[in-house]
Amino acid sequence: MLNIRFLYTLLDSNFIRVFLGLAAVIGIGVLADIIIILKLSLLIGPWITMAILSANAVLGIRIAYSLTDRCKQSIMETVGRGRGDHDQFFRYLATLITSLFLVVPGFINTIAGAVLLIPAVSIRFGKKTAEILGIDWREAYEYLRLDGIAGNN
Repeated sequence: MLNIRFLYTLLDSNFIRVFLGLAAVIGIGVLADIIIILKLSLLIGPWITMAILSANAVLGIRIAYSLTDRCKQSIMETVGRGRGDHDQFFRYLATLITSLFLVVPGFINTIAGAVLLIPAVSIRFGKKTAEILGIDWREAYEYLRLDGIAGNN
């Protein structure tokens, strides 16, 4: 089903400006990662560097899956008790974005993902991201609560 509010948010010029700015920052990080990877492969060899990057990506996938699952369970338990804790929604949004940083191989991405995992940072980042995207967590909470009452979860 097409969500009109989401489509409107995607077409908003402020969202596009923020998205392109974020893409530029990530692009600069990727370029810096490439330089680090090239220097490291000259220093310790290309195969060891590839092994390190592969292990980094596999560990990142494992951590990302575990964190998002834990955040989802926490939200569902809170909703099941009839409480709406916005910080949990903010942490979940930050964890989803952090997962992108952890899964993409690279040292700068991993460091950025690790910083975003700090609870105070993730709540602030999730709050700011939700504000930019125009996400209203009260609507999400009400939907999850009504879905739980209907027995669909």
